[in-house]
Amino acid sequence: MSKRRHALNPVKVQADIAALEKHPPPEMFQRRLDIRRRLSVALLCILTSVLLTVSFAPFNKWYLAYVALVPLGLAMVAGHKGRWTILWSWLAGVVFWAASIYWLTWVTMIGYIALVLYLGIYWLLAGLLVRRAFRRGWPVWITLPVVWVTMEYALSYMLWPMLPADASGFPWMFLAHSQYSCTRLIQITDVTGQYGVSFFVAMVNGAIIDALAQPLFVKTSRGGRLTRQIGIALGVSAAAAVVMLGYGTYRLNQDATSPGPTVGVVQQAFPVSLYRKGASRQEIFDAHLAGTRSLRKAGCNLVVWPESMLGFGNMDPAYWSVLNPMAYKPEAGEFIRIYQRNLRSLGRVMSDLDCPLLAGGAMPSNRVGKDNVRCNSALLFDNDATDGLKLMQRYDKMHLVPFSECVPFRKSSPWLHRQIRRFVPEAMPQLEPGKKPVRFTISGEDGKEFRFAVPICYEGSFSRVCRLMVMQGRNKRVDILVNISNDGWFVYNGTGVMHASSELDQHLSQYVFRAIENRVPVVRAVNTGISAHIDSTGRIRETVRHNGKRKMVAGNIVVKTFVDERVSLYSLIGDIFAQAICIVAGAGVLIAFFRRRTGKKEGQRA
Repeated sequence: MSKRRHALNPVKVQADIAALEKHPPPEMFQRRLDIRRRLSVALLCILTSVLLTVSFAPFNKWYLAYVALVPLGLAMVAGHKGRWTILWSWLAGVVFWAASIYWLTWVTMIGYIALVLYLGIYWLLAGLLVRRAFRRGWPVWITLPVVWVTMEYALSYMLWPMLPADASGFPWMFLAHSQYSCTRLIQITDVTGQYGVSFFVAMVNGAIIDALAQPLFVKTSRGGRLTRQIGIALGVSAAAAVVMLGYGTYRLNQDATSPGPTVGVVQQAFPVSLYRKGASRQEIFDAHLAGTRSLRKAGCNLVVWPESMLGFGNMDPAYWSVLNPMAYKPEAGEFIRIYQRNLRSLGRVMSDLDCPLLAGGAMPSNRVGKDNVRCNSALLFDNDATDGLKLMQRYDKMHLVPFSECVPFRKSSPWLHRQIRRFVPEAMPQLEPGKKPVRFTISGEDGKEFRFAVPICYEGSFSRVCRLMVMQGRNKRVDILVNISNDGWFVYNGTGVMHASSELDQHLSQYVFRAIENRVPVVRAVNTGISAHIDSTGRIRETVRHNGKRKMVAGNIVVKTFVDERVSLYSLIGDIFAQAICIVAGAGVLIAFFRRRTGKKEGQRA
């Protein structure tokens, strides 16, 4: 029997294809729809990453923060595939943090990758909780700010208690920080801390999400009417804005300041790198000494150098004055001569200034059995009755930077400590934390005494640390915060390329909130910038500038401070607002979990 070969009819094939394209089968249509939904979720999440990034310094598009979370929120509440949606909430966080803290790659690439991946988990949890709450009918304008503030507060204690309390947390890029230039709006910080501003920004985002994710109008006998839930959300957001602006106006109009000390700030521009040779310690010291000489007739009551500009040797003049270089080997003797010469030079300059000098350096630990351990210290020098240089007071940094200043588990798990230490360059000395705040005292022009505390580097990012410095019980014991920092780690110094990163701008914005929280002016002295004067209302009054640039420039500013007599509610109660929000969030999670389990049991019984 012969086999018949059936030839294909091209016209019929084309007709069949056209019919399929015009009326695809249900499974093909569903597959296309799923792809579009997945792509939409991904694009919405990435859009949030972009909008939120540019709302912060140095871009300062603060108004975008009020809509930045909307795309992410819409993806969370309307996303079809739960796992895919939650995955992209994590990836959105990873993209945001990767773009925001790129400058960490110049210090540690391993640490950068690990930190970015970890920080994305907070976004994953936020997306998961908002999505579940929405599916239970809870309004986003309430759940989003509660979840986000809880996330931020947890982030300020990041990894704790795995890390010691004096080396944990990353309170960076909070929603509130995008609003640092909106002075009137953020005065509420002296009541709620920075978390109150974050709550407001997230609430506005949540109200917009509710308005877009649900019917905006309902039909009535009298025509269209705004949905009740949307109306409440928009009304509460508007009322909160009015209250915050009204309170800000009231605070800004108060006359509660009086003249304080005049502070001179010396800023130089020395990038720091683990991989490239930079300026020598002697060059750095000489440059700061030269910059200080220009302040001789400025009438300063205090001159400030940045963190670590004195190097890593013991800078106590009493220690070096008793050493005889001739009694040591030539190399050690020359080392002693250099230190003695530098201290004499510093003493002569200070005699001309006729005021104390505050500078950062590393000092041996004062504790018994800690001879070979150093502290990151702020040192206050002055001349004694014989015009000899004298170390008057010293503060040791209490809150160390994890890994770079303090590798964890040194006591609890020595083996794990050694393994982690292998990934931390030996050039990063491991430091001993200080145990208590120190309040320095200087005299003003009329002989009046003023007190100041010195948050070193990232200590000023922690509101709880600065509050501890300012307050003693219920009494305000500090008139000024003087921040010394070395941000030269975050300046890229490649071959023929010099780039001062956004970290310098982000770091400055933090201190706006420290000033308002405790109603104290802040003076910053920062290597590579941005050195600044911030008054007690959070206004950035002055910065070191040269040809319009604030970063990677050398220069001085002379700051006439005004001390604030007000004791803020935040100084008295601390982070009560954020802690209350965390309790609400915890209760909400428990309620949602209980309802879900109850529903399962009822379904099983039926």
